[in-house]
Amino acid sequence: MQKLTRALRNSYNVAVIAVVLALLLTQILWQVHKLTIYPLFLAAVMVSSWYGGFKPGLLATVLSTFICTYFFLPPISSLAINANTLVGLVQFLLVSLLICVLNSMLRSAQNQAQINALQAQQNYERLRTSQENLRASEERYRFFIEGVREYAIFMVDVNGCVTDWNKGAERILGYQEAEIIGQHFSCIFIPEDIERGRPESALNTAATNGMSKDNRWHLRSDGTRFWANGVIIPLKDETQNGRLHGFAKILQDLTERKRAEEEREQLLLREQAARASAEAANRSKDDFLAIVSHELRTPMTSIVGWAGMLQTGMLDEERTTEALEALERNANLQLQLIEDLLDISRIVRGEISLSKENVDLVAVINGAIQTVQPVIDAKSIQLEFVLDTSQSDIWGDFERLQQVVCNLLSNAIKFTPNNGRVEIRLSNTTTHSQIQVSDTGIGISPEFLPYIFERFRQADNTSTRSNRGLGLGLAIARHIVELHGGIIEALSLGIGRGATFTIKLPFKTDSETKDTQSNASRIQPAMPVEDALPTDNSLRLDGLSVLVVDDEADTRQWISVVLTQCGASVFTVGETRKALEALEEIRPDVLISDIGMPGEDGYALMRKIRELEPDMGGRIPAVALTGYARVEDYKEAMDAGFQLHVAKPIRATELIAVVASLGQLSGKLLGV
Repeated sequence: MQKLTRALRNSYNVAVIAVVLALLLTQILWQVHKLTIYPLFLAAVMVSSWYGGFKPGLLATVLSTFICTYFFLPPISSLAINANTLVGLVQFLLVSLLICVLNSMLRSAQNQAQINALQAQQNYERLRTSQENLRASEERYRFFIEGVREYAIFMVDVNGCVTDWNKGAERILGYQEAEIIGQHFSCIFIPEDIERGRPESALNTAATNGMSKDNRWHLRSDGTRFWANGVIIPLKDETQNGRLHGFAKILQDLTERKRAEEEREQLLLREQAARASAEAANRSKDDFLAIVSHELRTPMTSIVGWAGMLQTGMLDEERTTEALEALERNANLQLQLIEDLLDISRIVRGEISLSKENVDLVAVINGAIQTVQPVIDAKSIQLEFVLDTSQSDIWGDFERLQQVVCNLLSNAIKFTPNNGRVEIRLSNTTTHSQIQVSDTGIGISPEFLPYIFERFRQADNTSTRSNRGLGLGLAIARHIVELHGGIIEALSLGIGRGATFTIKLPFKTDSETKDTQSNASRIQPAMPVEDALPTDNSLRLDGLSVLVVDDEADTRQWISVVLTQCGASVFTVGETRKALEALEEIRPDVLISDIGMPGEDGYALMRKIRELEPDMGGRIPAVALTGYARVEDYKEAMDAGFQLHVAKPIRATELIAVVASLGQLSGKLLGV
């Protein structure tokens, strides 16, 4: 503002100075020669209007008019104007005003030209800057697009043909830019999507909605598929109608993420299945424990009841005989249950071993039939045995194979109604022997058939089931058959249509025979006492001294009564320390010792005895009578120094036979 005020003041000063100079020059020239007075003042007006504009020029015009009128027009030194000078003065004013206007217009035109030139320069600079920025932006965009390798970014025209291709697209899709430009972008879609019109549909969706998103399989140049997240964006100008120029497609390869998600999903499904299986197994075990409790308590009720009545003398002779038969029957039932449980325990620990030999399957089947014959007769079941005698010998464990056949026959009889039919068939092929047990019983439901050989699983485990038992026989049978290298299968057409169980046992090989014989020479499992020793109720033990070591008083008393009735002298103690004292005092001929006892067990007792001198009882024949019936228990007993290992419970005749055998070893019994 101050600069503008100063410029205006200077322009008016110039006007005044120009008029004063014109006055002085005119005065000088006027004295020399009376010239026309107006030219110099017109020059002053011209200078003032050119320098300062219209207003300074107008000021110079006014001042010049007054000065000319006063100094040079007659009457001199007067402002009076006569008619003769008025024309010249008016002409001066008009010319001066014209000069002012023209100079003002010229000045304005020059200023406008300068402004226009400045604006043009500024516009040029802005345009150049904008072009530079646009070029830099395009370069940055291209560098960015080319540098992005995690995404496939490419452009297509309105028809879907590729027009631009970045490095990420080359890496992900496998096409080089030179070979893909001009091709239709549908080449990256899998054939199934092309048949469904997915490429065209994606472009139409993007053009209509402004964007198209999808997650689907795409195709690489080598034909491999990959899972990608894709986006298609329409490229439109900024006009009112937004004319479409093409599309930009962006792809991200998510194959690894997809596989990880699928693996997590599969893992989750497996975990859920495993959890469901574990929960089902836990329920099965709970149900099984409830069944075990029921099956053990049921015969125990009869045992306790009849034993109480015998103890109080409430029964006559006939009822006493009936009670004793019931006691023996229920005790044997409990023994069978316990044996099944022990077998399952051995299976779980992998401790079932086989004593293999040449086995006649006909003898195996006949022995099993004899075992179940009383039940067959009681239910009036028709049993048929169809035999193929071409070859019936295999290499196996006779007792275990008979156990398998007994289990299958027992199941068939149990689930077959009275007057039903059971068939057992033995046949042979070139590679194996086959045993089939078929019945006309209740059959097996298709839902339960796949689980028929599993432990702790029963088709009916409710409290209303009609058949007793733990349901372990088939699981034990399968394990024994598999130990023989065979397979066992079950077939049933459904409920009420019977069932067929098939056992396939391979024939023996020379290498198997040699290996088994070699192993048998190193490890001999405990043999049933009734098979190894004579059982004769007439055996006498007269003159034989027996020391019994057991922490259970009832067991000691029972053994003492059994052996005393046979003529033996029996001494009983309940712990290891007292056993060593009795051994030193009475020098017994035979030792019967339990294994599991408080303080020191039977193994420790036997080791201490074997450290004694022979005349102090260090070589006394001994039997381990114990509830520990595993193979490793047998081996440990033999290693400790026992001659025999017998599992509880034991019958009286078996006990007498065992003691008689040990008496022979001691030399006290001869010819027994």
